[in-house]
Amino acid sequence: MAAKDTDDQKSRDAEGETSLDMSQAAVKKMISEAREKGFVTYDQLNKVLPPDDVSSEKIEDVMSMLSEMGINIIEAEEAEEEEQKGTALPMLASAARLFLARASPKSWTGPDDPVRMYLREMGSVELLSREGEIAIAKRIEAGRNTMILGLCESPLTFQAITIWRDELLSEDILLRDVIDLETTFGDQMGEDEETTPVVAANVATAPSATTEDDKPELDADGNPIETDDDDDDEDEQANMSLAAMEAALKPVVLETLDRIADDYVKLSQMQDNRISATLNEDDSFTKRQETTYQKLRSEIVELVNGLHLHNNRIEALIDQLYGINRRIMQIDSAMVKLADQARINRREFIDEYRGREMDPNWLDDMAKKDGRGWKMFMERSPEKVLELRAEMAQAGQYIGLDIPEFRRIVQQVQKGEKEARTAKKEMVEANLRLVISIAKKYTNR
Repeated sequence: MAAKDTDDQKSRDAEGETSLDMSQAAVKKMISEAREKGFVTYDQLNKVLPPDDVSSEKIEDVMSMLSEMGINIIEAEEAEEEEQKGTALPMLASAARLFLARASPKSWTGPDDPVRMYLREMGSVELLSREGEIAIAKRIEAGRNTMILGLCESPLTFQAITIWRDELLSEDILLRDVIDLETTFGDQMGEDEETTPVVAANVATAPSATTEDDKPELDADGNPIETDDDDDDEDEQANMSLAAMEAALKPVVLETLDRIADDYVKLSQMQDNRISATLNEDDSFTKRQETTYQKLRSEIVELVNGLHLHNNRIEALIDQLYGINRRIMQIDSAMVKLADQARINRREFIDEYRGREMDPNWLDDMAKKDGRGWKMFMERSPEKVLELRAEMAQAGQYIGLDIPEFRRIVQQVQKGEKEARTAKKEMVEANLRLVISIAKKYTNR
């Protein structure tokens, strides 16, 4: 009986090998036809590679080989016309079918399979409605506004804006390097009634995309003569279009930058008075001044938002802010380490240290304390303490703010960045959930 089972098994193995050989021959024929047409359909693939007879690994190998040969996998032959026109649906279907084919139950090895776990997690994400998309978009915008609000309180931001303005005037940089050109142009043309006539007039007087020298040469019959430059016409027109937008927007943007610089001079003065009143714990900064301060700050934020700064510029400002904050945190850590070595209670030390990072009288006041370790702290490494305090004072002078105020600005920027990042993550997950739901429809056809 055992011998018979063994013979049956050998017979089945032999049949499988024969079937596989026939599949390989059919694959070669299919590839030959696909090369001529430039595509192959899923029905043709299923005929030569039946899922019940051929392993998923072999199917993946064939698909990879087809992709390397430049052969597209489509739903049906009539869909090829749509694909040639740039229709996205067949491409989405192909990607979805391939993704779910690789994630089919046959390839799952257990409950901890990463693909299965990912699909289960994505299945818990709700599909977005129109209202949901709007809500997430508003959260992204709110997070960005929070970041901009924090950046607008930093003198470093306005130092950078002043530098960009000077570089624009001297033509060391292009306007497109500072702002999102198309977004700003669309806003100026569509929303701002005061600047729209100015921008439109600038567009009308901007250099044309074609000149006399650019006109094509004609042969004896009056037909244009083809040249090697014909392929670059669209790129040149696009570049000229950007140049025209820059020429139209540059006066308006420079005027906005001037207004920002002027308003910040006023804001900086009020900021100094506000910080001084806070440190002295008096009421010298009145409620009326606070209202004026908040109004002026809102106006500056609105002007900066209206510019639609290029993302690279915003990231550069944030990186600069975070870089200085990292150095300040390193100084904090070194001071706390010295306090730990002197066996000062850490909480007590932080309470005495925070808020007085730039106070010139701090060392004298700490020398008078009778608590445990303070005398050792002052006597053990006075040179190191003085060096760290000097570095902190230098950082404060560079940023133009008191250290506690700078910490608050950094926290605000971090909060806005986190809110925007979280909302973007939710948007991406919802879009992936939509792709998977579409993919399942195609696999069930």
